[in-house]
Amino acid sequence: MKILIMLFAVCMIVASLLIGWFAQRRAKGVQAFFGGTALFGPMVIGLSSMSAILSVFAVVGIPGQVYASGNTMGFWIMGAGAFCMSYIILGKKMRAMAELGPVATLGDVIDLRFGKSRYIKLVTSLTLFIGCIAYLTSQIKGVSEMFAHLMGWSSMTIGIIVFGSLVTYMVISGEVGGLLTQAFQGMIMAVAAVILLFSLYRVTGGMSEVTAAVIRAGVVSGGGYTKEMSPMLLNAWGALPGAVVLTYLFIPYLGLLGQPAMLTRMYSLKNPLEMQKLALWSGVTHFCVSAFCIFMGYGALYVVAKGLIPPLSGPDRAVFAVADYIGPYAQFSVYAITLAAAMSSSSMFLSLAAGIVARDIPNALGYNLPPAVQIRISRFTMCLIGLLSIYIGINSSQLVAVLGTFGYGTFMAATFPVFVIGLLWDHCSSEAALSGAVTALTMTCICLVLNQLQFSWPGSLPWYTVTVSASIAVTIFVSLFTNGHAGPNLDKKIRCVIDL
Repeated sequence: MKILIMLFAVCMIVASLLIGWFAQRRAKGVQAFFGGTALFGPMVIGLSSMSAILSVFAVVGIPGQVYASGNTMGFWIMGAGAFCMSYIILGKKMRAMAELGPVATLGDVIDLRFGKSRYIKLVTSLTLFIGCIAYLTSQIKGVSEMFAHLMGWSSMTIGIIVFGSLVTYMVISGEVGGLLTQAFQGMIMAVAAVILLFSLYRVTGGMSEVTAAVIRAGVVSGGGYTKEMSPMLLNAWGALPGAVVLTYLFIPYLGLLGQPAMLTRMYSLKNPLEMQKLALWSGVTHFCVSAFCIFMGYGALYVVAKGLIPPLSGPDRAVFAVADYIGPYAQFSVYAITLAAAMSSSSMFLSLAAGIVARDIPNALGYNLPPAVQIRISRFTMCLIGLLSIYIGINSSQLVAVLGTFGYGTFMAATFPVFVIGLLWDHCSSEAALSGAVTALTMTCICLVLNQLQFSWPGSLPWYTVTVSASIAVTIFVSLFTNGHAGPNLDKKIRCVIDL
């Protein structure tokens, strides 16, 4: 099995390198290299969006959360519908921005909407960069430790092999290669998830058997660990407060709209008339993978409740423990999904971070670099960020844990004032977007410190609900008293985009 898994990993890496090499022919100019703007059809965009959104957090973290808290994450599966909702709400507007001027990065969209406001671009870019580094290091750490445990190699060796290859094909082809490889990896994730769902049903017999086993088990002990089973795990809210569970519905369903992996893909679609097809490719495949994530958590509850395996040493062991019990094909599929999820998310955030350093931040500081120079800087930045992320991810567990708090909610707080409110409401002013962006960055840093101090948030809500709500509220409030690039001062072409 180890040999089979490693052969698969090698094949995926080689295939990704070949796709990147093939894609370099289309990586001509900054729009193609940084954004893959208007280059691909709905299948590639849909699959790449799904795979970039579903990181190792979903594949490993969601089953662990279900094992620990029961139905708490059950509503998360509804996030598959968020793709369709996001395209309906914002898809046409983001794609139309690429028709008004050259769009290679999210910073270019800011320029078009808010009249080349350097401050909005700088603050938003810095926040996005922090989030990118956080995601990147987390992916590297998770996959490196997983394969190091499997093969008995050092985490650093695995990290250099897997993510060094990723950096190589991203340097060669930029976001064009990133989109194509993410689509390839997304298809692998969807197929493996379906195989695992059937395997899991064969083992458990369905949710009725899972429910009965959990209700009857009581306290289960073994291997030096204990797991308390209770009917409360499988009620509507699970073991956590209802407000927290509703947050886990709100964050993926509405929060998807503010994710860079979603926003950047909207202007990568070649034919705007095919926007509705994106919902089928991304939504259906996301449903398959998210169903796998949730039901693997239920599977862990079942095998522990039935005494088939001892209680787990930690929740994050859930997906691997179930796969080990089911057998070789499940083990192979789980490692395939995890590797694909890590590589797809990492390549997306590596490209985004490099674009911020090479294009957005210099432009915000008043330096208009030639396109060829931007691409050279981006390639160097990808190498540097990749190597630093591998080092930090492998050697600095505490720092990775701190950076990990900058995630889904951070991107929401950073992008909602500028892109969502800015493209939905013609009265969103440049002063308001700047105020919302500054609020997002400031409160994210404050919340990071408070979390390290074990601060208890009201209602047990995640910290990012406060940050997101504050950034949105500040943006709307300031818009009521300012009119820079809003209302009567809004460009006519931008008004047409907002009216779509």
